[in-house]
Formats: sequence, C-alpha cells, structure tokens
Amino acid sequence: MSASGEYGGTVPPKENPPRLAGLQARGREGAAGRTVSYSNFVGIMRYVLPLGAILLLGLVIVWPLATGREEGFRITFSDAPDLDGSLRMVNARYIGVDNRNQPYTVTAAEANQPDPNSPLVTLEEISADVFADSGSGQWIAITAREGLYERDARQLDLVGDVSIFSDQGHEFHTDRAHIDLAARIADGDVPLSGQGPLGLLEAGNFFLDENAQSMFFGGGVKMTIFPSGRS
Repeated sequence: MSASGEYGGTVPPKENPPRLAGLQARGREGAAGRTVSYSNFVGIMRYVLPLGAILLLGLVIVWPLATGREEGFRITFSDAPDLDGSLRMVNARYIGVDNRNQPYTVTAAEANQPDPNSPLVTLEEISADVFADSGSGQWIAITAREGLYERDARQLDLVGDVSIFSDQGHEFHTDRAHIDLAARIADGDVPLSGQGPLGLLEAGNFFLDENAQSMFFGGGVKMTIFPSGRS
C-alpha cells in the first residue's frame, strides 16, 4: 500500500465542541439584545430630554410669580458666583410693575450683586423701557453707561451718557439721573440738553412727572423755539 493510500484524502472539518457553540450562540443573542436595548434607550431619550428642557424653562419663568415677587429676572448667558461670593450676570433683564401696575423693563449688558440676596445691583450698558402706559401706548426709554438698581425700592441711579427718549419725539441728554420706577418720576441735578418737535433746550436740572405728563427745567434754562415746529 502506498503512502498516499494510507494518509491521503481530504481531512474532515473539526466540529466545535458543544460548549463553544453554545457560548457563540449566547454571544450573538446578547449582542442583538444590547442593540435593541440601546435603540430603545435612544428612542426614549429623544422625548425625555426635550421634555426636561421645557420643564426647566417653565420653572425659571414661573418661579418669581410663585414666590409672590412683583419682579423677576431672566439671565441669558451666565449666572455664576465669583470667588468672593458676589453674583455676576451677563445680559440681565429685570421686569417689574410700578405703583399703577404698569410694566417696566431694565436690561444691562452686565449686572453684579454683592451677594445673591442683596437688593442692590450694579449695572453696565443700561437700557430701560419705563413709564409705559399700556392703555395709550405711550412710553419713555432711557439708556446709560452704568448705574445702580435698587430692586426692593424700584429705583435706578444712572451715571454717564444718560439719554431719555419719548414716543412724542423728545430726547434729553445728561450725565446723571435718578429714576423712581415705582412713582413714575425722574430728576437730575446736573446740566442737560435736549430737543423735540418744538425746538432745542438747555438747562441746569430737570424734574419729570409722568403721572402729570409734565417735565420741569431749572438752572438757567435756554430755549430755541421753532415757530412752526418741526416737520
């Protein structure tokens, strides 16, 4: 008998032992189960995450009303305590109502509080819509470089490039002004200049009473009146 007859031919494939085959089968089943579980997890989170974001946003809006405060605030970008415990807020917006229940809004590029419970807030790059009358649509807008906002007293002390604009076409510019948001009055004890449909004005001080729809000037008033008003 030749060597090829004794040892030749195709070698039959080895069969996996039963234990190994079972492990492989269970491995495939486990992988399939994990794939299904992951798909279910992703599907659930697609709904849970947006719902959680909506609930959180609702809490931020409703909380000031639920605690009984007339005024709330909304922070756009940051609300983080500094190392000294003070609170710095970027793009802060303060919303409140005056004694006649008319709304006002004070916004600032940056706001700083000595501590989170302090009623005093230092503001920078201020813009305020105040003394608005929702019935008549009249309004007065004020801008300033910086100021101090007393939240509990609803008063605003402004310093630097203070400008006052009205819906009637008047505008006044001064370096310092005090605004009582609750009482709807404003005053300043430094020179101001202004203009309106009737002419130009310079004065040493002013007092504005929105309740009486009046503005008073003193301290060497100078006026230039346009005979027919401005077109």
